[in-house]
Amino acid sequence: MATKLFSPIYQGVFTKEDNAGLVATDTQKNTVYLVAKRSSATTPEGYAIDMCKHLLSEYSMLSAVECEVHETRWERVSVEGESHEHGFTKVAPEKNTARVRLTRDDPQPTVVSGVTGLTVLKTTQSGFSNFLRDDKTLLPETQERCMATEMSVEWRYLPTKAAAKIDYASIRSVVCQNLLDGYFGPAAGGVFSPSLQATIYDMGCLVLKAAPDIADISIDTPNLHYLPFRSLESLGDKFEDDVFVPTDEPSGSIHCTVSRQPSATL
Repeated sequence: MATKLFSPIYQGVFTKEDNAGLVATDTQKNTVYLVAKRSSATTPEGYAIDMCKHLLSEYSMLSAVECEVHETRWERVSVEGESHEHGFTKVAPEKNTARVRLTRDDPQPTVVSGVTGLTVLKTTQSGFSNFLRDDKTLLPETQERCMATEMSVEWRYLPTKAAAKIDYASIRSVVCQNLLDGYFGPAAGGVFSPSLQATIYDMGCLVLKAAPDIADISIDTPNLHYLPFRSLESLGDKFEDDVFVPTDEPSGSIHCTVSRQPSATL
């Protein structure tokens, strides 16, 4: 949890050495634990909303509050087909996120949901060709490659829907499933990706079609490279799209935002 507090009197903290009315960061930290104890929220969005409401209610000098939550996911261990009473394994590196802003003048929170660390790999059905080439281009064209990325995704809700009771957990499940469906395609055969750019656009369109409460979705996808080990031929063997080398060299990062338009057909 990260909290940001806004107040017109806080200018004096910086310019006049006046700490009157300043909610100390230690106070904010302890409030995070207190609200965690009292909140009945089961989603990061609900917890962030409860935190914003508590801070605005507790401190009258505040004009707005922003809270950001990163949820580390744990799954219950299964032992011989039976769920363990108290054993869990960490789901890494994927995390659920939520960012909420609440102002004193508007009782309806602005909510942005997300997920980070969603790491995916397809070992075929991906290519990259017909891109601009000049004297600085060394990348060969290909119709057969691995495609991998560690996605960070955020989605915002339609204003008309934000005031209603939103099932954040259900929408998150729909979003994540459609992201995976768009990336991989059907279990048998999958779907060909002509570029990561085209794929994440298709993923965003699938999400908007499946989740009518969402206004737009932003997808960040840094490339994770798995390069073909063609040196096998120098070692007396043959490369057959079967041995790849993961690299940590500099790589591109692709970003796409897909927005819902009233007249658009998805």
